[in-house]
Amino acid sequence: MGKVLFHKTGGYYIAYSLPGSRKRIKEYFGLGPAAQRQAGIRLAEIALMRAKGQVPRNASGVFLDQLAQLYLHDAKMRGVGEQFRTEFAALLNDAILPVLCKRPVDQLEYQDILKMVEPGGPWADKSTPTVNRYMGYLRSVFKFGVKKKITGASPLDDWKQTPERKKEMHLTLDGLRRIIAAADPHLSWALEVEANLGTRPGPSELFSIRWADVDFEGLLVHVRGTKTEGASRIVPITPDFRARLLIMRQEAKSAYLIEYKGRPVKQVYRSLKTAIKRAGITYPVTPYDVRHLFASVLLQGGADLAAVSALLGHSSIATTQERYYHLMAGEKARAVALMPQVAAPKAGKLVKIK
Repeated sequence: MGKVLFHKTGGYYIAYSLPGSRKRIKEYFGLGPAAQRQAGIRLAEIALMRAKGQVPRNASGVFLDQLAQLYLHDAKMRGVGEQFRTEFAALLNDAILPVLCKRPVDQLEYQDILKMVEPGGPWADKSTPTVNRYMGYLRSVFKFGVKKKITGASPLDDWKQTPERKKEMHLTLDGLRRIIAAADPHLSWALEVEANLGTRPGPSELFSIRWADVDFEGLLVHVRGTKTEGASRIVPITPDFRARLLIMRQEAKSAYLIEYKGRPVKQVYRSLKTAIKRAGITYPVTPYDVRHLFASVLLQGGADLAAVSALLGHSSIATTQERYYHLMAGEKARAVALMPQVAAPKAGKLVKIK
């Protein structure tokens, strides 16, 4: 017989596997003596089920650990990057499952999800953008369950992102060039790729691009994003950037565009901080600012809003419009100028200017 285990976030839990599967199922019961007793009772129930030859699983429905495993398997079949799948699995095991795997998915309510961000919850100290991103990941799992008819409903159907305070962006093309010139080779190349493709930084997009995703003949790169429905996209490249890609491919030691000593890169925050200091940049810069600069330069140059939205992998053009329309200088004036005159001009008196 197994024993009651303890997790610092989820409290007391038990773990067991089903016949024919090596995957361990975990059931969490919370903190305190009562939770410990419930875990012990549940463990005894499972032992009795096994003694009777029954499958030791709560018959009331699919739990989040099972649904998440199916979601990650489906993501792998769809070609979602290994880095994203690995990091999301870690997020599930370390933070999400200990809180939300205490009863079947169809019994979860929105109030249960809010425990993730309440005081003492695993996301209580996370920033608004980070919480929005994590909640988006979780909603994708629930939507997958509904779409595949594994579960009946999603507790995040009515969830909306918390509005983020708009950040004033200071990075310019000149500033980016200075940072690239001062950066270590792997960071310099990462910034160059992001600036040419407009990808989301990090393992979800930029660090997941492989050389196999580059169509050198068609001048295209497949960005296998996962954040939104339109995130997986084809991005055209210029002949000049194609030439750079050909040079870098000859030097590559791995299957990934962005690498360090032959291994895929996971983060560049520390090296970016060093490069910013070397370049003499006094304003704050984040990896995401390069993506914003990509969009800003295109729109200020007169690029079509819908085209830029597709290049960014936004799920809706409304997202792009909300974030960047203020940068499209003169668009309102140009729009009004297209309106023809509807009334003939009337003759008036000649006024002498004194």
